[in-house]
Amino acid sequence: MYKTLWDHIKKHTKKHTTASVFLPLLVIGWTAAGLLTSALICPFLQNATTLVRAAVILCSGGYAGLIFGFFGGIFYIYRGTVKKSTHTVSFLQPEHN
Repeated sequence: MYKTLWDHIKKHTKKHTTASVFLPLLVIGWTAAGLLTSALICPFLQNATTLVRAAVILCSGGYAGLIFGFFGGIFYIYRGTVKKSTHTVSFLQPEHN
């Protein structure tokens, strides 16, 4: 899913703006998914007040957006850029003759 979204954004944006579009979209998408999922689960909570249900919905959305959206996107970008830059590190190490 991350690769598909990254490729789509990369195709429709400039080279240096891909990450700045990718991360907010992931955060918004995962937050919406967390809010929707918790809103569907909350009616099944027995003996919970309205305030508790609201807290569950908001916390679920916030944590999904932060963990899966933001940190997941950061790790995806980091993993892609580290693979591309590994050849630059090899010439910094001393050669063994």
